[in-house]
Amino acid sequence: MEKSKIKGKRIECIIGILFLIPPILGVFAFVLSLFDNDWDFVQLRNISSNWTYGFSYNQGGGGMSAAPIYLGLMALAGVWLVKDSIQYLFTKK
Repeated sequence: MEKSKIKGKRIECIIGILFLIPPILGVFAFVLSLFDNDWDFVQLRNISSNWTYGFSYNQGGGGMSAAPIYLGLMALAGVWLVKDSIQYLFTKK
């Protein structure tokens, strides 16, 4: 295979791995929260107030965080990029 194609596949694999890091950290934080850990990383205090929207009490309702959707799409894109290019990360030529 051409060197430029191998280099392109390696870059594709690295980008896919970068897309997979936040969803893996999210799953790690979720598992730690199941064990009632008291770390700031597990509780995600800053993210919850910034990523959710609450209506006033009189109007009712509320907003949901879009973080699970973003993390899910990042995981899908990362797996799609890595699935055919991981073998080129370890080739010598």
